[in-house]
Amino acid sequence: MNIHSIEAIPLRISFKRLFQFGLIDRKASQNVILKVRTENGLVGYGEACPVPAFTAETQLSIVDNLNQRVAPLLLGRNALDREPLIRLLERHISHCPFTLAAVDLALWDLAGKAANMPITSLLGGSFRDRLTVHGSVGWDTVETMIETAQSQVEAGYTTLKLYAGRGTLVEDLKRLEAVRSAIPDHVQLLLDINGLWNTTDCLKALPHLIALSVVLVEQPLPAWDKDGQQEVVRKSSIDIAADEAVYLPTDVIEISRRQTARVINIGLSKLGGLLRARECATIARSSGLKVMVGSVLELGIATAGGLHLAASLQDLAYPSYLVGPLKYECDIVREPIIVSNGQITVPTSPGLGITVDEEALRAFDGRQS
Repeated sequence: MNIHSIEAIPLRISFKRLFQFGLIDRKASQNVILKVRTENGLVGYGEACPVPAFTAETQLSIVDNLNQRVAPLLLGRNALDREPLIRLLERHISHCPFTLAAVDLALWDLAGKAANMPITSLLGGSFRDRLTVHGSVGWDTVETMIETAQSQVEAGYTTLKLYAGRGTLVEDLKRLEAVRSAIPDHVQLLLDINGLWNTTDCLKALPHLIALSVVLVEQPLPAWDKDGQQEVVRKSSIDIAADEAVYLPTDVIEISRRQTARVINIGLSKLGGLLRARECATIARSSGLKVMVGSVLELGIATAGGLHLAASLQDLAYPSYLVGPLKYECDIVREPIIVSNGQITVPTSPGLGITVDEEALRAFDGRQS
């Protein structure tokens, strides 16, 4: 199972429509697909999906890191030595979680294929065959947000995530009120602020959010404002989740110690892969913190990894956000994500449990002129 070759493939691929959240506008995505081939012919796939709001990584930097720094360290090494290899890379490509996640996923995929087992089994087993997911309503005009919310409810989602923080507090609350009044009462709302509120605005907003039946507010304050986050958690009856405040397992320890959140949003891409995501989830559970599984709107490869991760966690406080492929004009796997009654079936085939469409991969290959 020694690693024979590594190939980094930058993609040219777009979303179906502009997606706005925080201070980010995403119409195209800078994904990089990683192919790790072993000497016995097995191929493991990974995916990096860099987002400027989280790290300074770009598509170009990820490709360069994989080719210039990762490949020399991994070529000839046993692909089954997942943790030693990831620990080695942590020292050589620190602060590059999206790059690390691509390698991590490819190694898990290889291990599962070699053992003829799905990744969920390698992670310790599955607590669920189907995963409840939530939809998302990006920040937009009131009319567009209502239209999006209603269409997602019609598609079967029973939980929606909304975004705020781009406008004034009054404008944000009006948008939220309009969406709430346009959808059935049984649909629960999550709200992601991406760290754009201050303590005063957050405390002022809480009574309104309670009236709107918002059950969770994700990263309301900037990650650095730990005193403010402590105050919000102490005064809020709504669950407060940490996202941009979590990059390493040690961050979860700090959140538990200072009580700056009640929920940890576990996203494998931002955390550097399945190994570190599981570590964060274990620390959170041991510390009495709730967990949920998120994403950065990846394609089918990383989304499959997220499904395996979520299936392997005993307790999930809220529906997961693993619908990234539905946002793209096209995916590069042959098994499309299907959301039925707000749920997705977890893959059960070996490795990631997906089949990469090599023809689609060639069509979107950014190296082609």
